[in-house]
Amino acid sequence: ELERHFGTDVARGLTTKQAEANLARDGPNELEKPPKPTLLMLFILQLTGFVIVLLLVAAAASITVNGTGPNKEDALSYTTGMAIFIIVIINAG
Repeated sequence: ELERHFGTDVARGLTTKQAEANLARDGPNELEKPPKPTLLMLFILQLTGFVIVLLLVAAAASITVNGTGPNKEDALSYTTGMAIFIIVIINAG
């Protein structure tokens, strides 16, 4: 049935003329390559891992707790949260 539909023979295949016509009509027999991700997309993908998200939440919690605690005027109380943020961003880059 397919032989009849495509006008070919299973044993001999397509003639050169048929192959050229198919190539002109359909293009080459190859898959389209997906686009490469941009640097920004790669950076964002690095930040979506479970451990990374957990570290970012811990950094935010550390800064929030220190920002509302009794030592909120002390700049050194924010160093843990800021250090976690900086390390995560450097690691993602």
